[in-house]
Formats: sequence, C-alpha cells, structure tokens
Amino acid sequence: MHIFNGAILGLGLFFLGLQLTGQNMRLLTGGGFRQFLRWGTGGPWSSGLCGLVAGALMQSATALTFILVSMVSSGLVQSASARVVLIWCNVGLTALAFLAAFNIHPLVAFVVGLSGIAMGSVRRKPWNTIAGAVLGVGIILFGLEQLGTELVPLKTETWFRDAITAALSSPLQAFGIGIAASALLQSNAGAAMVLITFVAGGSFEVAEAAPAIYGTNLGAIALRAFLARGLSGSSIRLVRMEDFFCLFSGLLMMGLLLLERTGIPLVVAFANHLHGENAMRLAAVFFLSNLIPALILSPFLPLCEGMLKHFWPSDAAERPGQPKFLRSQALADPETALDLIPKELGRLLGGLNLLGSGATTDADAQEASAFEQLGIAVESFCVRLVSENSLSQNQSLRLQRYRAWLHTIRHIGEAAGELKASRNALPPVAESCANGLLNWMQANILLGAEATSSMDSQKIHLFFESSKQKVASVRALRNASLENCGVFSPVGKLEMSSLVDNFDITAWLIHRLSKLQMMTLQSLPASLPS
Repeated sequence: MHIFNGAILGLGLFFLGLQLTGQNMRLLTGGGFRQFLRWGTGGPWSSGLCGLVAGALMQSATALTFILVSMVSSGLVQSASARVVLIWCNVGLTALAFLAAFNIHPLVAFVVGLSGIAMGSVRRKPWNTIAGAVLGVGIILFGLEQLGTELVPLKTETWFRDAITAALSSPLQAFGIGIAASALLQSNAGAAMVLITFVAGGSFEVAEAAPAIYGTNLGAIALRAFLARGLSGSSIRLVRMEDFFCLFSGLLMMGLLLLERTGIPLVVAFANHLHGENAMRLAAVFFLSNLIPALILSPFLPLCEGMLKHFWPSDAAERPGQPKFLRSQALADPETALDLIPKELGRLLGGLNLLGSGATTDADAQEASAFEQLGIAVESFCVRLVSENSLSQNQSLRLQRYRAWLHTIRHIGEAAGELKASRNALPPVAESCANGLLNWMQANILLGAEATSSMDSQKIHLFFESSKQKVASVRALRNASLENCGVFSPVGKLEMSSLVDNFDITAWLIHRLSKLQMMTLQSLPASLPS
C-alpha cells in the first residue's frame, strides 16, 4: 500500500507542477512575449525559430495556438507566419521532456527550494511570476522522480508486468493509451514525461513506448475543438492547422513504426543506437516524432491552407451586431485582449451612418439595433476580462480608458440617432441644406473610427484637430445652414434649429472622444485644451 501512496503523491505533485507552470507562463506571456512573436515572424526561417523558442517557453501548443488566433485576427501577425510558428512550436515544446530523462535529483531539490523561497518572499512582478514558473517546473520533475522511485519495485511484480504487457501488446492499443494520457493531462509534453519516467524505471522498453509517444500529439484535439467554438474564417483554420499537424504526425510516425517492424531501421533503431539511458532515447523519439513531420510539412503549408480553406472558407460577410475581433479565447491573454478592444471600438464607431436616404426605414432601426448589440458585447467582454484575470496596474488603466472610449462612443451613437431623426424631419426642399453638416460629421466619424482602430499617433492627432467644432470653417458652415435652410417656413426654421442643436451635441461628443484618445496617447491625467 505504501507504494501506491507514494505513486499517488508523485502524480499529484506532477499535476500541481503542470498547473503552476501553466498559470505563471500565461502571466509571463504578456506584451514582451507578444512583441517577440511580432518581431520573430518576419520570414519563414525567423518564424520557425520563433516557434521553437515559443514552444520551449510555453510548453503548450494549444495555448500558443489561441494567442496566435487573437494576434492574427487583430492583424498583428500574418496567417502564413503564424502557421510556421505553430508547426515548429511542437518541436520546441519537447525540450522539457529531456529534463525528465536526466538524473538531476540534487538540482531539482535546489530549484524547488530556491524558487519556493523566492516566490514566498519576492512580491514584485514579474520576478514573483518567474519564480512561480520555475517552481512549477521543479515540482513537475520532483513529482516524476517520486513516481519513478515508487515504480521501481513494481517492475518485479508479475501482475504489474502482465498489465504493462497487455496494455502495450498492440501498437494501436499503445497509440490509444498515448492519446488518452495526453487528453487527461491536457499536455502532450506532460504525457511524454510520464512515459519517459516509466521507461527510466524499467517498466517497459523504448520500442514498446514509442507508439504511445506517437499518440500524445492527438490528445489535445478534443480540447481545442471545445475552445474553438464560435471561431470562423482564418481563426478556425489556424486551429485546424494545429489539429492537422497532430493528426499527420501521429499517422506518419505510426506508418514509420510499421515499416520498422518489417526490418527497416528507422526512428526507434536510431534512438537505440544513441548513447545514454533508455529515458534519454525515448525523449529523442518524442523529439523526432515532432521534428520529422515539421520538416515534411513546412514546404507544403500554403497547400495545407488551401485545403483547409475549402472546408472552412472565409466569412462571406460580417454580422454588424456581433464582435469581429473580441472572442472568448482572447480572454486568456489580457495583453492581446487589450489590443483587440480598440479595433472593435473603431468598428463600433465606424458603423454609424448619417448619410443616405432622408426617409426613416427599417434599415435605420436595424443599424441602431446592431450598434446597441455590439456596444453591449464590448462592455461584456471588458467585464469578463476583469473578472477572469488578475490585471496589472498598467493593464487596468488601459482597460479603464478604453471603457471611457466605449461610453463616449455609445453616447455619440445616441446623439447621431437624434441628428439623423432631425434630418429626416426636415421638409424635402430643406434637406440639401443639411448635407454640409452631415458630411462634416460623417467624415469625422470615419476619421475617428480609423484613429481608434489603428491607435496610430498621427491619425489620433489628425482626428483631434479635425473634430474641433470651433474652427472658423465649421462655424461658418453651421451658421450658413441655419440661415439658408430656415427661410422656407417657420416650421422649417424650427426643425433646422433642432438639427443644428443635435449637430452641436454630436460634434462635442466626437471632440470629447478625440481628447480622451489624446490623453491615452500622451498619458496625461489632465484634459487637453480645446
């Protein structure tokens, strides 16, 4: 019974280490990591190297997939580069498995002790988070050592050996065990490390464990299918690209295994000729099971994209009332989520249309409804971002400013609706006189939408200068419209006066938005002079 207690303790520590490492690595993959991804995806070679590093750091192809989905949807990374990063991150994440193959017990004890002390005593970010990630890795290795130590006596037990033999008697059965282990741990690297620990303890040989290693890549497909619900277009194709790589690698390596069993020396034979223990040889098999498919697939990634596009085509049209950039998956990465919010706000503002027919139509009602729905969706996303993450001070400040933009844009939408209604109430002969005001307003709305989406300093400055209502040309346009369009009748003069009042309110709100953007751009707490 003591053996089982020790084995359960080892598994518990292993799971705890995975959780601790994952949580802290997600906190560390903020702006700096995303800037690294943007910098590293300039070409195919640099994208591949970026994928290797990102995989080694993240230790989760699934987590990196959804970070890239958010970055691609926001235009921060090109789809072609993201596919290369995804393919090669699978090779990079095998790095941790080699640590499990080394006999580094004294180092593990040192790492766990020192990082635990650092995490408990150092409160400053990001050092506390780094200490937490290192502690997680140390606990993973310590848990595996505990598990391996308890498994050593079992290898002499007949019932244990019979159970292992029955489980691995068929390559397909072993392949399925690898899939199940990866799905349970939600990590193919984690499943590979457990298998390496079993091999290190002498529970089974490299050739017996190889099919299970080949199955580990497929375990996360079901999880990604669940997380990818609601995605479409290029976003879902990126997720399916990772799924396709996992499926291709599993089938390819199993095919090579079957060839090897006919007497042709391939992957397992190569691993068995390497110097070192069986654990290191199985780690090499895990590395090759990702490297070989990556080398084969890399030249054919454009062809793979065309195939995936056949099954998951791009969206034919955007739904005006539904978010385009804000997805639930982005909530797992606050920095990416904060980059996406201005893009959705720009889309919200750009959806306002003051021009067109002077008659009130169902299209106007649908447009107003879509604007309100999208505004509510953005607000809901901001609330979820706060409730589901521990934001830093800078992140909280950015979110607070973006919510101020959102509230101002929603007020602009209400004022623009009143402006459009007052335009529709004008006599037909007076409608042309309001066109100058409406054209000026629409131009500034589109300029503001572009400035909001791009967060470009020059465009924000241009929006700020253009939205100043007090400039002479705009005042002259306003006064001329009021004088010329009110001559038709006393009723027409009253209606034109109402339109000008609504114009003033809408123009003030638009200028207020430009001032908020200037304050965000310059990080000034005080209002800018208008």
